[in-house]
Amino acid sequence: MNLRTLAITVLGALALGLPASSKIVGAAETQYLRIATLAPRDSDLAKGFMKLDQGMRKATSGAWGVRLYPSGVAGDEVDVLRKMKIGQMDASIITSVGLSQIVRETTLLNTPGVIRDYKGWEAVRAAMTPEWEASFDKVGYKLLAWGETGQLRMFAKQPLAKPSSVKTMRPWVWPASSAMKETWAALGATGVPLGVPEVYGALQTGMVDVVLNTCVALISLQWHSNLKYMTKDANGVLVGAMLMSGPKWKDLPAEVQKIVQDEIKRNTANDVDDIRKADARSYDILLKRGYTANEWSGDAMKEFEAMTETVQKRLVGRMYTAEQLDRVKKLASSK
Repeated sequence: MNLRTLAITVLGALALGLPASSKIVGAAETQYLRIATLAPRDSDLAKGFMKLDQGMRKATSGAWGVRLYPSGVAGDEVDVLRKMKIGQMDASIITSVGLSQIVRETTLLNTPGVIRDYKGWEAVRAAMTPEWEASFDKVGYKLLAWGETGQLRMFAKQPLAKPSSVKTMRPWVWPASSAMKETWAALGATGVPLGVPEVYGALQTGMVDVVLNTCVALISLQWHSNLKYMTKDANGVLVGAMLMSGPKWKDLPAEVQKIVQDEIKRNTANDVDDIRKADARSYDILLKRGYTANEWSGDAMKEFEAMTETVQKRLVGRMYTAEQLDRVKKLASSK
């Protein structure tokens, strides 16, 4: 199964001429773009980066290549962002959780009930990108492109008859995710704080038995083998972005920057379509492997809606303003 993501397209564009510096070097002095990813070394995403390395070397006569740090070896997203800030890493694919550590209001991208589907995300992206790009630039990061990795669902070892079913479970909570913390708290559950690289082992040992993720990411991270149930209806989109260190970006010649941006714009649409199809296929694959899809309706859905409202209100003043919440919700619902 080919689990391509927008990230590969972004990096594929870099193969046309992205140096680690603007210095012209010979083949014997290969410069490397240092890229960190949480994807496992043997995953399709990591293999895509290796193909990128080959493409960059070919396009630049061996002058530039990729030095990949897969499987979270460079740390969780917060660690990678810090390394980008001090020049130890050049670029990475960062989810909305990591993005919210830089520009706090981007927490709205993964706050439950704010953006519910692809159409809502497209509307928010179109309207908010200029403002958010400027915000990232102010704090030293270049937002090269948005990406997505499928639709968000709950996955568990036990049935998910209703949202509060997790009250008796051990949900994974990403320490950097304020929205995830508040979601489990609103449902009466106590989350187990772990970085993404630690979740696979925790699922195997039973330390964790419920997670928030997408079908395509669940399979890519190999978390699926330890779970049996998922919510039938998705609610939200796992959004991320390709970020580069601001100083690194500014060090590139203007013509190289233009090539990168033009290629991203040209290729984005097809790759977004590919990942959406891959996520839908992954959902079907999980069903074929024996997963049960739990459908929420009636009281269960009322419970879910009450939870989303609670979480949204709790994050006002901490991660975003009431005005920002209202604006993004209206954009997402206008479609």
